[in-house]
Amino acid sequence: MLPDPVSPASTILVVDDEEFLLEYVRLVLARAGLSVVTAQNGEEAWHLILHCHTEIRLVLTDIVMPGSCDGFELAERVHRRHPELPVLFMTGALPHDHPSADALLSRRLLLRKPFYPDQLVAIVRENLEAASASAQELGF
Repeated sequence: MLPDPVSPASTILVVDDEEFLLEYVRLVLARAGLSVVTAQNGEEAWHLILHCHTEIRLVLTDIVMPGSCDGFELAERVHRRHPELPVLFMTGALPHDHPSADALLSRRLLLRKPFYPDQLVAIVRENLEAASASAQELGF
């Protein structure tokens, strides 16, 4: 059985190349009682997922990052290898008319930068709870 979706055992992997934002998100989520690990790019995040995926309950990633693994590429890798692991996106760079923007926003999978702490905590908790409910339905 999975831990309570908002318990300290709910480890969130936060991925962003902006050190200030990474620390801000880590601090907000930690104050909300969540365990947080961070990565500064997609490749570092992928390494953590490969080695710590059983502890990670949700990935929150920036979309636009330098290197060969941006947020969309990271999400594709996660969904291929661990389809039960939810991925949320955050960005300040995705145009409102981008084809993915409306779909991600309507499914509550995108947080536009800048955001308030309560917005961050709310969307993370929603997605943790939805993932926990899905896992319970599947008998995990």
